[in-house]
Amino acid sequence: MKFLQLFPLYGEYVKDFYAARADLAAKSYAEQNAALIDDGFGLVHMFARYLAPHGFETEIVFTEAEAAQRQWLAENSPAPLTNPDNWRHEIAARQVNAAQPDVLYITEPVGFDKKFLDLLTHRPRMILGWKAAAIPPGTDWRGIDLILSNFTPTFQWAIERGAARSEFFTPGFPDDLAEELPDEGKLWDLSFIGSISSEHRTRTDYLNSLAKAQLVRENDFSLGYFLRTAEPDIVPVGVAMHNRGALWGHMMHRVLKGSRIALNIGIDLAKGETGNMRMIEATGLGSFLLTEYQDNIRRYFEPGVEIETFKSPGELEEKVRHFLKDPAAREAIAQRGRARCLRDFAMSQSVARLAELIHAHVR
Repeated sequence: MKFLQLFPLYGEYVKDFYAARADLAAKSYAEQNAALIDDGFGLVHMFARYLAPHGFETEIVFTEAEAAQRQWLAENSPAPLTNPDNWRHEIAARQVNAAQPDVLYITEPVGFDKKFLDLLTHRPRMILGWKAAAIPPGTDWRGIDLILSNFTPTFQWAIERGAARSEFFTPGFPDDLAEELPDEGKLWDLSFIGSISSEHRTRTDYLNSLAKAQLVRENDFSLGYFLRTAEPDIVPVGVAMHNRGALWGHMMHRVLKGSRIALNIGIDLAKGETGNMRMIEATGLGSFLLTEYQDNIRRYFEPGVEIETFKSPGELEEKVRHFLKDPAAREAIAQRGRARCLRDFAMSQSVARLAELIHAHVR
């Protein structure tokens, strides 16, 4: 059974990726695609990389990697594009039509909704995708058979926007990733990796309060913020002074693994719920996770046993200082967190569940 995954990438990541590999854009599509896969961006969502043992012939298309996509076009479908400004959709549609997959997995179905599906001359036997964030007005999911999510509001939103059904699902941590990364020791007392925008006001406030606390105590712990700042004007000075810039793929994984404390704070929209992928990445890499408390936290990890939580800036600062002073307790929690992650959220389990959902639909 053929499985094709359309995989979006941040524009900033694509720019950084090719800037670090000056000659890559001139190489074949296969070489560019392989390099993108190996770099590990969004690895917890990269199901096509792990589905082969379940009887699938897989392919990943990185829809935003313009150099790779245009190289595919030159090698496989050189006819002029109907609308050059819409190259993302047109080239991806040609790739789907050429591959003729049984299953099309759209990792970001907001950008690739019915308008994209209408470009296809090949109709896959199953079309599914993932969404666990806000869905813009006008999104049309008619033609999508299944939306997967771990964010409760998505289940109703998916049906309202035309998807046939939706189900709870959690992406997975690659089982051997921690062992594959170099062991560089603990380089940061505390790190935070993520985005800052108008949708992350709570996150911004927590990061700013921690920066102020560190300054008051004369920099008694190292603080590394690795931030994607699409709206730099809203970033407080205290946060900006600690920002080392966005991290992607395996560089992000290395910093998470090299942090004594991995901080996690969700998007404002998710108040009352947690389950973002940074929780799974941090614990899977064996780092101590300190995350904002949400009502459903025990669906993922047990506070005080496998992770730690906080509910206020004061509690955040208190727990940072406490666990930096008690490495034995911190590492014991981190190891229990890693064991829980590998037991309940390993990629091997996620792809087995995904294969089960597909086989139930495609008989």
